[in-house]
Amino acid sequence: MTQESKTNKKSIDALINKLAYDFVQGITDKKHLNEIDKALGVLSNDGVYAYFVYVEAKGIGDIFLNKIKSLIDIVEINKDGKKIEELNQDYFQKLSEDLNSLLFFRDILEKILIYARYHAKALGEKNE
Repeated sequence: MTQESKTNKKSIDALINKLAYDFVQGITDKKHLNEIDKALGVLSNDGVYAYFVYVEAKGIGDIFLNKIKSLIDIVEINKDGKKIEELNQDYFQKLSEDLNSLLFFRDILEKILIYARYHAKALGEKNE
């Protein structure tokens, strides 16, 4: 592993940790905490696009999409030569056309949700 790839991995790991922490900080009710496990299950079993559809259908995109918006800078997707700036239908549609980017995005999002679940449980134990 080159020094540059080590640095990139550290940067991505730091971002994943920050996003997971920020993700949980944006959650104030038990409903959303339970949705972390459900969304993780959808992502793991059905994929990234299913995750997007699930959070939109549940009306929880304000947290489950907006809190991970900076993933756009890691997994950059272009449409008609322009970078897509929102985690929306276009982004996820174009993402599905590039298998490497899709799998990379899924792995990062899965880690964020797993870490968020641990943060949520730790906060819950502190509050008991």
